[in-house]
Amino acid sequence: MYLDKNEHYHSLDLLRGISGYGVAICHFHAFYFQSSHYEYFSFLFVEFFFVLSGFVLYPQLIEVINNNKNLIIFYKRRWLRTIPLYIFCLTLISFTFDELFTINFFKYLFFIQDFFPNFISNQYYPVVWSLAIEEFFYLIFPILIIFFGKKNLLLKLITLLISIYILKIIFISEFDSNFYRTGTIFRFDAILLGFLTRFFVMKVNNKILLFSLLSFSLLIFGLFEESIINESEDNITKFFFVLGIQIISLITLLTFINFEKFITNMKIKKVFSLISKQTYSVYLFHLILIHLMIKIDYSGYFSTIIYCLLLFFTSSMLYYFLELPFLKIRPKIIRLNK
Repeated sequence: MYLDKNEHYHSLDLLRGISGYGVAICHFHAFYFQSSHYEYFSFLFVEFFFVLSGFVLYPQLIEVINNNKNLIIFYKRRWLRTIPLYIFCLTLISFTFDELFTINFFKYLFFIQDFFPNFISNQYYPVVWSLAIEEFFYLIFPILIIFFGKKNLLLKLITLLISIYILKIIFISEFDSNFYRTGTIFRFDAILLGFLTRFFVMKVNNKILLFSLLSFSLLIFGLFEESIINESEDNITKFFFVLGIQIISLITLLTFINFEKFITNMKIKKVFSLISKQTYSVYLFHLILIHLMIKIDYSGYFSTIIYCLLLFFTSSMLYYFLELPFLKIRPKIIRLNK
């Protein structure tokens, strides 16, 4: 029933890198130059992370199904990967905004800042709404699939996905458009979509169809821009915008997977891997760097290039001196039970 797909996709390393730097560059123009157009496109790059997460976590979650003892191991692996750098960056940005050890700080620390509408009084670290979704998905989803069991798991997960969409339709009028897109309880469907994709990845290989669907979806995405920037509360716009960016993300994922066989040069693979390794640091640290550049108030012609170079350097340092030591610990003390 399950695909034995544990190989590494270098094409997804590239997609992850594009997503990380895409978010960082869009936010730089959105916050530094006050460009709502760039902020709109950052929504799409963030969405790529969700389907990527579900897709790449598939092998680990299947091991949880095969042996329930792997549940605690899964948690340890995920938390060693995500928590140390997050605490470092959260502490740094909280200190910068004079929020260290405030109630807002602790809401961010436990990923509950977007669990309810207007739950936090100062959104000084807004980008981590997506990380909150990831962390709660890591916590809840493995328990769900253990409860579902191996029998008819695919059908049960598809039913779960449809149920989430139905609930989102039922409660669509209860929340504003921003919370509808970023609220923790609303966005498990995006990661689940990536997980389900791994069941079918070998059967989706029509590149012309994928390119056509992607082009059409991007066109629809462009048509929604004015409504979303103006925070439209139209229910149809809210639902189909979120659904639309999920479809774009899914098709983008499948498109990159289909080009995996063309990536054969080892040097290119290493470049993609280097960019991919920095992505988490880029995502967590870029707002801190933007804040520092705003303080300096430099607006020269090469500000974006300088920003990207600084981001590349600082993210590399964070990866090699903070992330990598914890990543090296994982295989030594945490091994999956077969």
